[in-house]
Amino acid sequence: MKKIIALIMVLSIVLVSLVGCTQDTGPEAEEPQNGNESVSEDFPNNKINLIVPWSAGGITDRVARVFAPLFEEHLGQAVTVVNKEGASGAIGTEFAYGQPADGYNVLFSAETPGVFQVMGTSDLSFKDFDALKMVIQDTKVIVVPKDSKYETFEDLIKNIKANPGKVKMSYSGPGASGHLQGLLFEEVGLDISMTPYGGGSPAMTATISGEVDFTFGNYGTVKDYLEVGDLRALAVFGDEEYHALPGVPPMTKELPETEKYLPLYFPNTLLVKEETPEDVKEVLIEAATKAFEDPEWEKFVEEQSYTALDHFEPEEIDEYWNRFTSITSYLLYDAGAAENDPEEFGIERFEE
Repeated sequence: MKKIIALIMVLSIVLVSLVGCTQDTGPEAEEPQNGNESVSEDFPNNKINLIVPWSAGGITDRVARVFAPLFEEHLGQAVTVVNKEGASGAIGTEFAYGQPADGYNVLFSAETPGVFQVMGTSDLSFKDFDALKMVIQDTKVIVVPKDSKYETFEDLIKNIKANPGKVKMSYSGPGASGHLQGLLFEEVGLDISMTPYGGGSPAMTATISGEVDFTFGNYGTVKDYLEVGDLRALAVFGDEEYHALPGVPPMTKELPETEKYLPLYFPNTLLVKEETPEDVKEVLIEAATKAFEDPEWEKFVEEQSYTALDHFEPEEIDEYWNRFTSITSYLLYDAGAAENDPEEFGIERFEE
């Protein structure tokens, strides 16, 4: 009988212990961060998705596909490029945010999360992600048709001032880089006629044909047109000359009042969902750093005349995007092009 009672007591203790393991231990219990500690110990032990929120064949996609195999080599796991295009990058960005914060989904972002909130495109912003590395900047160039009457950037600026609202500029769409650059011109007192063309290619075609007077183009996009003479470069969007376009002045030469907004890059950035474990991010950053030091990557950057921005630390990247978001959100809102007031999202107006 005593043996039976003892056995019952032992079984009771075991049962209580098992129940205690499955019960909610209350608010004082320490929950594991994201539930990712177990996967971070041997990270990565599976393939990595490199999410490109743009269509295959576009500029961001082409850069990502050069980077991916080098990233893969230094991670020791397969890296798969996943295109999730649409809504100016919002669909792919939301897809990336919807995945676990475990480092297995890396977002190869453009600059558009900086204006998602004010444009009403998405509730997400750069603040919802942790920065790993900046990648490259494709320098922006102000171009005109080959037979344009504007021989210099000075000529263009003088005519804009003499004929407010008459000089025509094309851009791809609301909130895109060309639109923001045009709004910056308006911010410093230049009244121009801006027309969206629904994409970079038709906006460039409108300039080549002379349908509009000028546009802002990525150097990588306009390079061939400049070489064959379909376009002429009048200025570089920046405060210094660009090595690939000797003799073409920076826009600040004629518009010194734009200096306070610079640098205004439109780069690619590697991001992961917020709260990704620190040791996982360290592994990803180390692999990306080695990829950017690879001779194959360096050759690609040089051949495309890109500007490498991988020297930025994660904290500096966060600071940059905060500044970018402040500048661009209010450019759009003040112009009546934004759906929402930046103040609704705690975005402070840019102060020099």
